[in-house]
Amino acid sequence: MAECNGCGACCRVLTLEQSPEELKNLAAVTRVLGIPSDAQFAAEHWRPLTREQAMARNPFYTARLRPDAYLYTCDRLGDDGKCQAYDERPLVCRGYPWYDQPPRAMALADPECSYEIDQPAVEEGK
Repeated sequence: MAECNGCGACCRVLTLEQSPEELKNLAAVTRVLGIPSDAQFAAEHWRPLTREQAMARNPFYTARLRPDAYLYTCDRLGDDGKCQAYDERPLVCRGYPWYDQPPRAMALADPECSYEIDQPAVEEGK
């Protein structure tokens, strides 16, 4: 399995199943209950993006996402593409891209991404 080449492309545009409002509500509930969660980090540091803003940040990846995807950017991503909160980053970031599962076909964030299994490339090889 390839290692991350640190390009930062996967962090320029982030996607979640939750809308910004749902994310804020989830973060509030887990905070009140005293349960640490990725939602708390995301609600604090992830900013919603329009599709147009996401296309400007990472057109290769954004064009491959569902049209109704909730898009975000993280304010902890440095200009150099490196995470400025690396030690505190949430599990959703720590586990990318395989999340302790075997490598599988997925849409890569950048054509130069060091993770090698790309959904369209796999489909073409069928």
